[in-house]
Amino acid sequence: MMLRFNRPLLLLTVILIIITGTSCTKKKNLTGNNWSGIAPITVTSDSLYTNAFSYTAEESEYKVNGTETTLICGSDEGIAAAAFIQFTDIPDSITIAGQPVLKLVATRRSPLSRNPLILTFFKINKEWSADSTSLVTDSDLMGLSFDAFTVQDTISTSGDTLQINIPANIITTLKKKSAVGFNLAIKTVHPDTWLEFKALESANGALLTFNYQSAKHKETTEYSKRTSKDSHRITGIQTAVTNGVWKIKNLLPQRLYIKFAVPDNLFKDKDNNVLSNTDRRRMTINKAELVLYAKDNHYYDKTLLYLFPFNVTADTLSTPRVIVKDELQVITHSYSSVKKTSEDFIKLDITAIMQGYTSGDLNNNGIVVKCISEALNFGKIEFWTDADDTPDDKKPYIKIIYTPPFL
Repeated sequence: MMLRFNRPLLLLTVILIIITGTSCTKKKNLTGNNWSGIAPITVTSDSLYTNAFSYTAEESEYKVNGTETTLICGSDEGIAAAAFIQFTDIPDSITIAGQPVLKLVATRRSPLSRNPLILTFFKINKEWSADSTSLVTDSDLMGLSFDAFTVQDTISTSGDTLQINIPANIITTLKKKSAVGFNLAIKTVHPDTWLEFKALESANGALLTFNYQSAKHKETTEYSKRTSKDSHRITGIQTAVTNGVWKIKNLLPQRLYIKFAVPDNLFKDKDNNVLSNTDRRRMTINKAELVLYAKDNHYYDKTLLYLFPFNVTADTLSTPRVIVKDELQVITHSYSSVKKTSEDFIKLDITAIMQGYTSGDLNNNGIVVKCISEALNFGKIEFWTDADDTPDDKKPYIKIIYTPPFL
């Protein structure tokens, strides 16, 4: 009996067998084939930097939106934050029975070495919006005459509830003088102390509770409500540009500008020959990292630091200056890099930017590194620079893994 073959099906089968036999990837070859014989090459350098400085972002580039899940109050390096809270629906003409209590769920506080951490309270003499707290000046705040509150020495990672006694007459007096409710601003007393507590958006914001009686109803009723709105205000003055210092700071946001050379002779083939201009444009950047070492780390314990690299489009940075928003460009496939506070270094992923430099799609004007939690907390970190007095094991460096083109 003669066997009949389906010629298209047979051809497809042969092709699949060939593909299967050639598609196994060598573990040391990230290009995805085992027939080219080209393996990735790694280069590392700590001497490519041509310019670097820290600068303070313009006020228009960051903003307290009033939708933050955390409120902050305190000060650090001359930058201050005051928390604003408001309670509404307090009945008119009431007599408060017992002790009113304001409850704040604290999540973080300044280090114990900065003790004591004392909170003071102010009446807000101005209408305010959660996203426009910068319009409230210190002249709009009036100190309230009741005992300041000392925050406990430690705050658990899950948060601790602070119970603050508020004099009954302050609630009733401020309520009568405000058509929108009971407004408070919270500050710290001593410099370089700060506190974070949960905001309304966390579903566990500040809570005010007290019992009262009204003129119409003699029975005792409980008032127990969370804030109707809350926010915080950031004030202070900071040097616009700091040359020779590599620093990231959230209040007022400081960012880090770094420019590094990408010389033609940096990339070579497997035989150590410098790649031609055409081959440099065609090669693949498998991974590129900027590695920075922490010199002075005041970032929060038991948290993560997320840093993001932006490509700089401006080519007029011969002298340090503030880089504005329109000069920062997000490159596709750029990602945030994460640093654990227990580690003394961070590896910034600059793969997409480096690929743009080598392919000729991007001009090498440098990068800006910023924290994604700007205006949200007192976090800050300073890195070792490329200065001569930096220890050899702390010098920043760039590591590039690349694959030369096959043909």
